[in-house]
Amino acid sequence: MTDNAYLAPRLTLRVGVTGHRPKDLAEADHDALGKAAQDILERLATETRRLGAQAEPGLYADEPACMRLASAIAEGADRLVAEAAASRGYEINLILPFRRRQYADDFNGDALADYWRWFEHPAVTSCTELDLGEPGDQREAGYEAAGHLVLAHSDVLLAVWDGKPSRGRGGTAEIIDEARLRGLITLWLDLQGQLHLWVPREHVVEPLEDGDWKALTPGDISQLLNDRLEQLLLLGRGPDDASCPLKGLGDFARQTLRPRTRHCVHEWLRALLVRDIPFAASVDLGLERERSGAWKETLRAAHHLGGDSYEATLDQRLRQRWIAADNRAIDYAHRFRSAYTTNFLLAALAVLVGLLAVLAWDSKGVKALLVSMELAIIASILLITWLGRRGQWQSRWLAYRSLAEAIRPARLSLLIGTSPVGAAEPPVDNGRFDWIPWYVRCSLREIGPPDAVVSGDSLRRALDVALHEEIDGQIGYHQKTAERLETQDDRLEYLAKGALWLTLASGVLYLVCYLVYLNGPALPAELYKPVATLLGGFLPVLGAAIFGIRATGDLRAAAQQSRRMSQRLKRLGSKLTSRLNTPERPVVRRLLGQLQLTMADDLKVWSMIYSERELVPGF
Repeated sequence: MTDNAYLAPRLTLRVGVTGHRPKDLAEADHDALGKAAQDILERLATETRRLGAQAEPGLYADEPACMRLASAIAEGADRLVAEAAASRGYEINLILPFRRRQYADDFNGDALADYWRWFEHPAVTSCTELDLGEPGDQREAGYEAAGHLVLAHSDVLLAVWDGKPSRGRGGTAEIIDEARLRGLITLWLDLQGQLHLWVPREHVVEPLEDGDWKALTPGDISQLLNDRLEQLLLLGRGPDDASCPLKGLGDFARQTLRPRTRHCVHEWLRALLVRDIPFAASVDLGLERERSGAWKETLRAAHHLGGDSYEATLDQRLRQRWIAADNRAIDYAHRFRSAYTTNFLLAALAVLVGLLAVLAWDSKGVKALLVSMELAIIASILLITWLGRRGQWQSRWLAYRSLAEAIRPARLSLLIGTSPVGAAEPPVDNGRFDWIPWYVRCSLREIGPPDAVVSGDSLRRALDVALHEEIDGQIGYHQKTAERLETQDDRLEYLAKGALWLTLASGVLYLVCYLVYLNGPALPAELYKPVATLLGGFLPVLGAAIFGIRATGDLRAAAQQSRRMSQRLKRLGSKLTSRLNTPERPVVRRLLGQLQLTMADDLKVWSMIYSERELVPGF
């Protein structure tokens, strides 16, 4: 088990196919179609390997590029493209609208014999069969579901299409429209073998209208298609280091996992304020706990769906990456929070020591010592600030937390055989964070469709995982977090106000002593004067420091967001619970997508709360 945070993904390109059956290909030039399919699949493989060769060292794993084709192997276009892909070294993922024996009813004679041969074809690495009920009642729904599942496992769609509107649910034109809506690279082979690429306009408002089908010549393929592949597979450099995605990814690639951290000043403060947090010389980052216990229900559901292989794939390609991101996020959160807490407290201490130096005016040795201590404290504040900014503790915390929160809910769609649509977006408008969605998509791209039957039982298990491991877990986390944050916020406010009230009381006491001095003995005022000076100078600064800790943490806003998130998850959990006994794949897919979007919204709000909280000296 590696301790490196970055697990380089294997370079993978997924191609999906849709197209007509023989009755709609009667006027097609089959030889031209076959050659065009072979040529474009070869070009995609060649360009993918070329981009892999020119990628930054370490960006991808040191393995050959993986080329995959997702196909329903229907008679006609699907098989024509599948044959071309197999001849070009592609792995074939079969995605069937029904159980394989029920799907066989679609074919006769040689087409049926050829259908059965595909299940023994050496290029076929998986077969996903949808079991939606009686095929006679849901035949069109099955075709539609299979078409959408092909898209979910595709980066490029190759469509053999006559250019006419769809003639039924799940038809070729409908799948092409859905591919364009999802932003896939969409290629159209017309019936004479001419290749077209959908080229979106610069500013897209309506994805189905703001673009054009461009007929491609060999030169166009090199220019237009290669540009699209480069945007998909490589990371840009950005105009400067501050907005360079490669720099952000490089920072993450240099990280190593740590079981504990000694950046625990903020945790000590929390332990003083919240009774259920223990004091410790170092903070457990939860690495071993997550390695042994995280995502247990997910892995059980993955094993039930696709066996040992699918369970291992989700573990290695997704869970381990989530553990790494979560570990680094927790570590940098402790570093950043401990740094600003220490800075504010040291700033107050520097004022106290400076006041003591003033009061020790008659003792040059003591005064020199106290002044030296004050300078050392101020130097420590500046050093902590410099280290925190140089180490980018705040931005790395935000980035790695964003990565972890993008990966975790993405696993749920995989439990029903699909892959998330729009898996991740940068949480803040900073080009340096653009590596996060790239890394998430690369991780998901490695995970092919399961070799499994996706049935009602699979849907129920996915709902169970979403309810118990994700929603219940997150509700519990948010409720506990909100309670702790509110307690911390209230007690910090009481402490800060207490310091100000003590300042007021000290001043009033000094005035009383001064009145006594005016009307009698001078001793009370003379004795209390240095104490009043010390308290009058130090307590307001201490109160301001506590308010500074409270404001930088923005504890009340974070607690309110946790309360809101808990309520949203409860409402969504009710919707999922209502579908446990009657799961329907389209509804379950939408609900899991809604859960993912809900988590993404929370991430954006959380990022907005903390993205402007930069580390400052504290005075």
